[in-house]
Amino acid sequence: MKKRSKADIFYGLSFLVSFAVVIYSLLVEEIHYIVTYSSILLTGVFITMVYNRYFRNATQQKLSFLENRLKLWNTISYRVKIAGETSFNDMPIGIIVYNEGYAVEWANKFAKEIFLSNLVERNLQNINSELVEKLKSKSEFDIVLYGKEYQCSLLREDNILFLTDKTDYRELETKYRERTLAAGIINLDNLDQALIVVDPQERSMILSNLIGIISEWCNKNNIYVRGYSEDQYIILMDRQTLNKVLETQFDILDEIKEFCEKKDLRITASIGICCEDKSVSEVMELAKNQLSFALNRGGNQAIVSVDGTNFYFGGKTGSIENRSPVYVRVKAQDLKALMENSNRVYVIAHNDTDTDGFGAILSTLHFAKSVGKECKAIFTREYGDETIKALYDKIAIEHINILANFISPSDAYHEFTDNDLLIIVDTQNAEHIAEPKLVKKAKRLAIIDHHRRGANAIKDYSYIYNQTSSSSTVEIINEMYEYLDGEIFISPFEATIMLLGIIVDTNNLMFRTSYRTFNVMSNLQSYGAEMATVKKFLREDFGEYVEKMSILNSMELHNNTYAIAKCNPEKQYTRQFIAKVTDSMISVSGVKAAFCIGRLIDGKVGISARSLDEENVQVIMERLKGGGHFNNAATQLIDVTIEDARDMLVHELDRVKSGGEDKMKIILTKDVKGKGKDGDIIDIPSGHANYLIRSKSAVLATIDNMKELEKQKNESKVEAEKHLAKMQEVGKFVENNPITVSVKVGKEGKLFGSISTKQIVDEYKAKYDVTLDKRKVEIAKTIDSLGTYTVNVELHKEVKVKLTLYVVEKV
Repeated sequence: MKKRSKADIFYGLSFLVSFAVVIYSLLVEEIHYIVTYSSILLTGVFITMVYNRYFRNATQQKLSFLENRLKLWNTISYRVKIAGETSFNDMPIGIIVYNEGYAVEWANKFAKEIFLSNLVERNLQNINSELVEKLKSKSEFDIVLYGKEYQCSLLREDNILFLTDKTDYRELETKYRERTLAAGIINLDNLDQALIVVDPQERSMILSNLIGIISEWCNKNNIYVRGYSEDQYIILMDRQTLNKVLETQFDILDEIKEFCEKKDLRITASIGICCEDKSVSEVMELAKNQLSFALNRGGNQAIVSVDGTNFYFGGKTGSIENRSPVYVRVKAQDLKALMENSNRVYVIAHNDTDTDGFGAILSTLHFAKSVGKECKAIFTREYGDETIKALYDKIAIEHINILANFISPSDAYHEFTDNDLLIIVDTQNAEHIAEPKLVKKAKRLAIIDHHRRGANAIKDYSYIYNQTSSSSTVEIINEMYEYLDGEIFISPFEATIMLLGIIVDTNNLMFRTSYRTFNVMSNLQSYGAEMATVKKFLREDFGEYVEKMSILNSMELHNNTYAIAKCNPEKQYTRQFIAKVTDSMISVSGVKAAFCIGRLIDGKVGISARSLDEENVQVIMERLKGGGHFNNAATQLIDVTIEDARDMLVHELDRVKSGGEDKMKIILTKDVKGKGKDGDIIDIPSGHANYLIRSKSAVLATIDNMKELEKQKNESKVEAEKHLAKMQEVGKFVENNPITVSVKVGKEGKLFGSISTKQIVDEYKAKYDVTLDKRKVEIAKTIDSLGTYTVNVELHKEVKVKLTLYVVEKV
């Protein structure tokens, strides 16, 4: 740098001197011309040398810059190459290159570790057939390989597969989900009323036993429980525990019911549970809603909501009558207050309104009038069934004053304001009423009904009176009249319609009648209701009677218990006609439940169901998307034939346990096919019971025999519980500890032969010193290729676990 600087100074001074001499020689004439030209020449030389020097210097600098940049590029390229090689071989991402026949052409180190195989020259079809199926149809998917979950991405055009381990993330997600809070409430239905006549000492003993049943069930299922009141208990668990409880089908309901029946107490249990990723207060509030739902459906059941989906358990018995005078009075006063605080009152029933719905409309009109509120019935003739249409025609001619209370659905919708009250009677499903849009518009809703609440029931309401033990909605409303201050004026014709509603819904007082029903009927007769007129409205014409007899002639008995009749598939019938046929069927001796199937006028296939006190037809109809009452229910099926509907019904009936006629109580001392197992106490006809006693298969259920049986059961129960607990521990170990079987493979990774249960049992014994019974090890399909398999192992009749098996290539 110094040399260059001195040269630059020399060249600069030389140039200045030469340039000065040239200027001077041009100005002074005495200077010889040779000096002048020489100065000019030297100046030009110096200019050329200076120019050349600086130009070469710039070029050299540029060359140096490019040389340095090239060195840097070479360094980056090398580093990128190293990074690429490291990624292929050492990064935790599996990479597999395969051909069109799914034979592996190349695989990196991590991919080989994933499959526990060399992979190269192996066919993926032999290594994991599930993987190949997904490769054929998807470019992004998840798959489980040897106990770990991988996210797969495919470059389809190049047949390159990338696998990323997401096991830890999935396990964290699963753990979070399993720890989601599940909260619930156990309610002892009708407890106070059932124990009101029991002396304090016995009451204390009964409560102690009930608490013991609840505590034992909770402890057995690892549930936290605390008493909230005498009849309610709060339970807490996580989702993982809840899933196990769901498998038990809430057998606690049967335990409580069985204990209370022995004590001759009308007490059952209802349970509401909610499991959602919400705050504790929100989950508890939803659990309360589920309990209310269960109680409104009649009690003796559990309803569990998991992420908004409801699951139903129990509900196999009729609901318990729990209307005390105080309860009815409070309900009457609440409805009265709601009416008084509303501008106007409207009442509506379900579409295809029947006699109970129409009678409930008239009953509500008079309730409102007694309160001093204007009330309109949202109803037109076309919304009634055949009986109601006939009644409407009679009203239009002989009782036109009643028509003044009616308004069409469309007019009501346009008049309705936020301060008006809409009362829905004889239904709880918004889709079933004449004007569903009105339900969405109404800010104030009241529901009065005697049907059990279904999954589609209206949830947002200001008032609900749902009494499933009541004979009819007419009965519920009329029973509240006693607690109103204003006078009620009901015409004899209106009272007769209300009585008609009770008679039809109870099938001539066969079902759901209580002393309350007869009290209401007595009051209606005091208003002038006439039973003779009711019977006239229920009379059949000759053609309908003949058609009914024809259908009854085709009646079949399924399992000697269920009567099933099919209507003419070429004809269409009203719901009321099919119901009448079913009413006649249930009168046949020995029939526990009757079902009539026919095509309705709207094209759907209807099933009408009836029972006495032995079968819950509502549960059967609910399974077919219908509903109703314990012994009076129905459903409507879309896009099925009558024969299809019959097959669907039979399938559900076969799932229902049916018992014989109650004759004699015995204790089985041996397993008896179709009756029970050793130690079971059963009720069967006396003839069969005596046969079993003579053949030493049973003994009489005397007090002494039952005490001895109880003692033996307690001893056996202790031993069985110990054995069960031990097997449950073994089961947890088996599910959490997989085994690996290494095998030799042939061309493209094919196995020689298949894996046997003996190999599995021997390997498990060798690795964990746990002995499994190879007879209880079930291989679902032949294991003849590498991969991950699930093997079913039965350790106990209540402990069935899944063992994970990894079949890998022997190196």
